Amino acid sequence: MKIVGTIKLPKSADISDLYIQCNEAASIAYHKESQKVALRQGGVISSSSYFNSFYEKYYIKYTTLRSIYYRLKLEGDFQISVYREVDGSSEKETISEEKFEKCHLSNSINLLPVTLLQNENAGRLYIEITCLSEQGIFEAGWIATDEPKAREISLGIVICTFKKEEYVKNTLAAILQDKLLQDKKLKVFVVDNGKTLDQSNFRDSRLTLIPSKNAGGSGGFTRGLVEALEENIYSHFLVMDDDIELESESICRLFSVHEYAKSDFIIAGGLLNLNKKCVLYEAGATYNESPKTKGASGSLTPLNHNIDLQTANSLNQLLIEADADYGGFWFCSFSKEIVEKIKLPLPLFIKLDDVEFCMRAKRALGLSIVTFPSMAVWHLPASAKNLNWETYYYFRNDLITYAIHFSPNYTYTVSNFTKEIILALLKPDYDRAQMLIQAFEDYLKGPDLIRTSEPDIFHLNILKLSRSYENQVKVDRLAGIKLLSKWFQIAAKGSTKWSTASRGWKNAAQEMTSILFWQQYLGLKEPAYSSSRHS
Repeated sequence: MKIVGTIKLPKSADISDLYIQCNEAASIAYHKESQKVALRQGGVISSSSYFNSFYEKYYIKYTTLRSIYYRLKLEGDFQISVYREVDGSSEKETISEEKFEKCHLSNSINLLPVTLLQNENAGRLYIEITCLSEQGIFEAGWIATDEPKAREISLGIVICTFKKEEYVKNTLAAILQDKLLQDKKLKVFVVDNGKTLDQSNFRDSRLTLIPSKNAGGSGGFTRGLVEALEENIYSHFLVMDDDIELESESICRLFSVHEYAKSDFIIAGGLLNLNKKCVLYEAGATYNESPKTKGASGSLTPLNHNIDLQTANSLNQLLIEADADYGGFWFCSFSKEIVEKIKLPLPLFIKLDDVEFCMRAKRALGLSIVTFPSMAVWHLPASAKNLNWETYYYFRNDLITYAIHFSPNYTYTVSNFTKEIILALLKPDYDRAQMLIQAFEDYLKGPDLIRTSEPDIFHLNILKLSRSYENQVKVDRLAGIKLLSKWFQIAAKGSTKWSTASRGWKNAAQEMTSILFWQQYLGLKEPAYSSSRHS
């Protein structure tokens, strides 16, 4: 028996709809260490939920799995049904119905195997448990198979953090305390850009703390990848943000998908809104190839956007697979082979490093970016932050990414930047206007901007610049005129530098994603891992 998923129970009532559906004769007992469902006669619980559904349509497309079955720990008498739903329909198809009497928690029961459909009728599977006895208990459930794995998987998990100690502590606890993950080959590399974590909390052999200079998210993720590559034992990697709340079942299912995968692909986990925990803010996104969008805020379009996951229709909507260009580094997994072929992330500090990396894999290797439902983390959407220093990195890195993969148009870009700057001045938000101007000006400097700068010092200067007008709450015509004048001067000069800068970024991409570049950029000694593959 091989476990491919767990029927998890929620740890709190506010997220219960993401795990289990109960009628009035069933209630969840919430405990820190373990949960269970107590049922009276007629009580019904269902696994028709985001985390506990089995998305058959994705598994038959991307894995070798052909058959699964449910294994349950129950006490009492029950009728158990297995259902299938498909996209575009609210009807449920009954796959099987079975009765079990005198169940005991000491002996798990197995339901009849389900043969996965290998056609367009494949959908989303779940179970429904009805209590027939006066009282009953549901304690645990698993989705299992007897099919052999296609490969063994070892996972290097990389978390980049900057002064998010409590988040990281909770994430590590979720991973280390998950019983299914205890038997998995994994190690967590925590790259501490703020150097605020305590080494004494990293005694577990499955944890490594790496104090590092602050080279942003891209620098932290890459530092972790370099360290993991040096150990040379991990077949796959998972990169995750520090300021997330993690459901460890996402990693359990990640393992099973990699273990049974037909071919190589990148898994893009969903982003659940930390402020609205039952809402899927994004699962995958597209990057607009039109040169008309460069220098505007509409380059990225989230997929599966703002979906309330508390209804069956919403869950079935996720069966319609979108063609994603990238997955966010809040939860993104890929193989060692991909890294060896396309090399490391680009040193963009933050913003669009995940976009550029995934696009590189998709365009160079023809790989799919797969948004497997039931794998996700809770995280604040980018729209909730609204920090001007992030504006700088977003717009600068958008131009860099576009220059590497396409050909940015000077006229469109200047027009879009002008609109963005004028809108900022009208708010008024002079710091945002300043960041936009600086982003364009720094793009024109070409890759030497990154080659010759210390990332931590550079970032401090950007932070300082982003606060130049932080006390400005009223319209200041003189300040606005000065910023607009500065912009038009830089834009005019940019016409002669544009082609050289754009070509420079494109030509430098190979160099700046190599392990040799990153060793120098991060001030590292050459690792034991063969750098010839990344030179």
